[in-house]
Amino acid sequence: MKILAIPGSIRTGSYNMALLRAMSELTSNETNITVFEGLKDIPIFNPNSADHDIPLAVADLMLKIKASDGVIISTPEYIYGISGALKNLLDWLVSTGVLVSKPVVSTSVSTQALGAVRSHSSLVLILHAMNASVVVDGSMNVPRVNMKFDKEFHLTDDLTKQAIAVSLAALEQAVNNIDKSAIELAI
Repeated sequence: MKILAIPGSIRTGSYNMALLRAMSELTSNETNITVFEGLKDIPIFNPNSADHDIPLAVADLMLKIKASDGVIISTPEYIYGISGALKNLLDWLVSTGVLVSKPVVSTSVSTQALGAVRSHSSLVLILHAMNASVVVDGSMNVPRVNMKFDKEFHLTDDLTKQAIAVSLAALEQAVNNIDKSAIELAI
């Protein structure tokens, strides 16, 4: 199973990136998680060029999503919502159909006690609007994330490791249950 993981932050030392890398390291042998590292390369969304002049960075991401069996998106929380960089990326993708019926796990991380639940809710609403197949059982919020990773951003928290195992199992089940012909018709 091929999974594309998209961090919603371009920050150096991003806990979103750290979580996705931890998920990649904790995955089974049958699953390959590739972490997308090109969020900072996505230009500002321009609806005038969205239909005919798609930037190379966006086209590359679209191909990676199409080639994946599922997607994981991890969001930070900015002013109770998702980051501008992640919203910009989703703006580019909304009219392409690449996420239609695609199994997507949403995660959020925060140094605060709520684990970015407000941005997580916002991300789920956006994904539903895009007709993605949100894997609710695989979605996770990680509160007080700064206490769960060491200084080198390696995951040290056993409970979070268990949550990752549950999340990945739910995503695998969703991928196995998805009707691939529905995705191909949507694109």
